Amino acid sequence: MTLTTAPQYQDEMGTPIQVLHVDDDSAFAEMTAEFLEREDERFDVQTAGSAAEGLERVRAGGIDCIVSDYDMPRQNGIEFLESVRENHPDVPFVLFTGKGSEEVASEAISAGVTDYLEKGGGPSQYTVLANRVGNAVEQYRSRRELEASRERLSLFFEQSPLGVIEWNDEFEIARVNEAAVEILGYDAEVLRGKSWRWIIPDTEVEHVGDVVDALLANRGGYRSVNENVRPDGERIVCEWHNRIVTDNDGNMLAAFSQFQDVTEREEREKRLRRSTARLEALFEESPDMINVHDTEGNIVDPNPRLCEETGYDANELTGMKVWDLDQTVDPEELRTVWERMGAGDRRRFEVVYRRRDGSTFPVEVHVRRLDLEGQGRFVAISRDISARKKRERDLKETKERLDTVASNVPVVLFALDAEGVFTLSEGRELSTLGLEPGEVVGESALDRYAGEPQVIDAIERSLDGEAVTMVQEIDDRFFETEYQPIFDDDGTVSEVIGIATDITERRRREAELERKNDQLEEFVGVVSHDLQNPLNVAEGRLEIAREAYDSDHLDEAARALDRMEELITDLLRLAREGERVNEIESVALADLVEDCWYNVEAPAADLAVETRLTLRGDPGRLRHLLTNLLQNAVEHGSTDGPVTVTVGTLADGSGFYVADDGPGIPDDERERIFESGYSTDTDGTGFGLAIAKEVTEAHGWSLGVTEGAAGGARFEIRGVDIVE
Repeated sequence: MTLTTAPQYQDEMGTPIQVLHVDDDSAFAEMTAEFLEREDERFDVQTAGSAAEGLERVRAGGIDCIVSDYDMPRQNGIEFLESVRENHPDVPFVLFTGKGSEEVASEAISAGVTDYLEKGGGPSQYTVLANRVGNAVEQYRSRRELEASRERLSLFFEQSPLGVIEWNDEFEIARVNEAAVEILGYDAEVLRGKSWRWIIPDTEVEHVGDVVDALLANRGGYRSVNENVRPDGERIVCEWHNRIVTDNDGNMLAAFSQFQDVTEREEREKRLRRSTARLEALFEESPDMINVHDTEGNIVDPNPRLCEETGYDANELTGMKVWDLDQTVDPEELRTVWERMGAGDRRRFEVVYRRRDGSTFPVEVHVRRLDLEGQGRFVAISRDISARKKRERDLKETKERLDTVASNVPVVLFALDAEGVFTLSEGRELSTLGLEPGEVVGESALDRYAGEPQVIDAIERSLDGEAVTMVQEIDDRFFETEYQPIFDDDGTVSEVIGIATDITERRRREAELERKNDQLEEFVGVVSHDLQNPLNVAEGRLEIAREAYDSDHLDEAARALDRMEELITDLLRLAREGERVNEIESVALADLVEDCWYNVEAPAADLAVETRLTLRGDPGRLRHLLTNLLQNAVEHGSTDGPVTVTVGTLADGSGFYVADDGPGIPDDERERIFESGYSTDTDGTGFGLAIAKEVTEAHGWSLGVTEGAAGGARFEIRGVDIVE
């Protein structure tokens, strides 16, 4: 038997206490909540202004204690208490009221109130209330924990698969469960009131007596193995685990024992010890897994290596069938093989073992039949071949992948030996050359391209050890070919690996891009020179006309010319901003924003800079980007007063934003605002946001628009190269 002292229940003083204070005077309720939370840091006080609201809070759950006023409209504190008790009979309820009377107190006690306290003057009343609440909750939790413990103990006692006995302080049997009755063979009524001596043989009295004495003195004896006697005199071996239960003063209240019949296990262990003695040297020293099994497949002796590899202990393996361990074999087929084996015969198998945790691994098993003491036995020596199988599988998968890749990649893959003869020719692009995979293998590349000096030169240079890249035209198609020499240990070239990629489409796109760039340059030239000169003439003539005449028509003409100047400037900038940026520097975003703000016409606008980012970019292009975004925010900002423009860091740290507190941008216009020439302002050119988008994309970033926190427009620049 084994007994350990059960720990006594202690309330965790740090556990939060949820308090609900119900009072129709909200100011008093809030003040009470504040004082209570000051008095006890465990308190988390909620307030409710009526009994109805309080009842809803209670129904929602989580309330550890209710503090309620008495005199409330619609439903007073006693009526509220009665409503709570209908579904929550045990939740602590403290009536904290200014209307104190014996009648109210009596009524509250009848309704099941936990405590009753009259409101008084000064903060001391809250100290008293806090103590009452704390004590009520601790008592409530203690009762609840005790009830739960009793329920768990009862379930454990009745449902335990092990035998369970409860002893009194005289170590007499108080009660037993069904498993104990089955193991010991006595009826429960017979066992009840009997001493521990009743169920053990005389030979075990001294040993078990020492265990009992040690338990009572709390000096050990918590586990023991001893013989027990059944009604028919049969002796069985049981393993006992015991526990002493005491009160707060350390006095014994009861003792519990769990036990099981381990007779068969003990017999198996004896047989195992005898067998291990015969095979100890082999079992202990062998790096292989070994088991001895009989002709029925029962494992008799497993070695430590087998236990280690499979996760079973020796007791578990002993008595298992070999097909419990190796589930890939058919028992009948295996028996047939064994029957055909004579003494000394060997067999080899590749099978799969299953570990205790359900995982499997491949093994190679060598089985030999022996005759030991007139009984047929088989010695199975097995070795984990997971590594070998993995190598074989990896090699096969690699070859299959390489074959698939070589056959399907949109290039031509080839290899040349040291003499320049094709040893490999694969790839989907072979079809563009009118060739089949492997068609040129065995052919000399030097002979095949004898009429193409450029190709011959590349092949010869690669055979001399140089990595070569060249572009050649074949049948109106362009191929970029890379020759990579492979060296032996002595530094000589053993072969050359080549990859030829069809770049015909790339060449076409490059030519088209060059043509468009030429057109763009021509357009920029026309705008900057052919349009700018006439515009300058018109502006000059206008100044002369103003000196001679005073007319509103001349003012309108001046505004029109200024408009044309803005359009030409933005158009030229838009045409050039799409070019790739080259002058990359580290830029402090906050400083650049402040500089740009001076160039923004914003007499009634405020700027808030909420970023410390340092990023890498073209300072001039970034100035255009920020100036356009800031000017856009000012022009389309709030109509009710001064607009506030905010520049800050994105929450995920991937970039920054520019936001305003204006009316924002409708969803159906957010895609169009970046189009060249699109503007909701009749005085705008419509190129500002298009230029901003060109600048971000030239840096490899992205620009998007969404709604800001203040409801206005928020432009987000993501993918920025941040300097840590």
